[in-house]
Amino acid sequence: MDGTIRLMMVGCGGISYEWLEALKDRDDAVITSLVDLNRAAAEKRKEEYSLDCPIYGDYDEALKLAKPDVVIDLANAWAHFDITMKALAAGCSVFGEKPMCMSREEGRILMEEAKKTGLAFNVMQNRRFLPGVRALREAVRSGALGRIWNVCCEIYVNADLTGGRNTLEYPMLQDQAVHSFDSARFILGADAVSVYCHSYNPVGSHYNGDGSGACIFEMSDGSVLTYNAVMDTNVMKTAWHSQWRVIGENGTALWNGFDDLPTAEIRSDDGSVSRIELPLPKDWDGISWFPGGINEMLTAYREGRESELTCFGNYGSVAMTFSAIESAKTGRKTAVK
Repeated sequence: MDGTIRLMMVGCGGISYEWLEALKDRDDAVITSLVDLNRAAAEKRKEEYSLDCPIYGDYDEALKLAKPDVVIDLANAWAHFDITMKALAAGCSVFGEKPMCMSREEGRILMEEAKKTGLAFNVMQNRRFLPGVRALREAVRSGALGRIWNVCCEIYVNADLTGGRNTLEYPMLQDQAVHSFDSARFILGADAVSVYCHSYNPVGSHYNGDGSGACIFEMSDGSVLTYNAVMDTNVMKTAWHSQWRVIGENGTALWNGFDDLPTAEIRSDDGSVSRIELPLPKDWDGISWFPGGINEMLTAYREGRESELTCFGNYGSVAMTFSAIESAKTGRKTAVK
């Protein structure tokens, strides 16, 4: 396509800083409208980033008058379905924050609508654009570790409870887990087949819902993924990206989630073991974090191709959340669907 991509930003809360920072120096896209029920928040972002655009308090009116090419959906999670459906119906593509939907039924309807309209509906999964995640994926893809049979990721953090997290029944699963689930699918190049989840809220937790838990996933490549999460600890914390161990027939890779690159110990044919820093893939452009995700979305949009962040692929990650919740409720292993 030709011309500058017109963007409407819906939701001017804290996450909007990440998007605005990534967009401010681009010359292929421009914010042409801001939408927020809290006009003061929108006015603050407009002033901070010297935006030349109108502000709307009503989303329906904004869609009708501003006529964007792409709606950037940064609103609260429970509003994503309505915002995306209306945008697609108005002929606008959508770049949204996670989660893409709040239920399987919402996900099915959204994917059907995106397919029917032929418009892009992409979901930000910024962890895919971290050097550590890219290097782990390359180690798996290249066969450096041999056939993978076990992946373990763990997250121990102290979450902010002032927002919507503490209204969730399963905050461990409904808030952060999708990031690690998506990273695991990306690293392995595989989907989850089944899950057993034990969700709980430990003594002394500041959460109302279950802030901790563990999941065991069987993956489509035959490997087992174990996810252990504690969202309410202020000591010995991990990175928010989780800490990772990937085990294959020929070696093991470790990434602490903080350093740029993982390390691995790999066994040679003669039985000797060498310790190395895993290399980045040569075909990666090196654009990290939110700028990487946004660049992928905009580049795919301009080229008319499906982004690696498309809703169709992302549903495989959010489905892991829905199925883990089902397992936690029933106490039984369940299929991921």
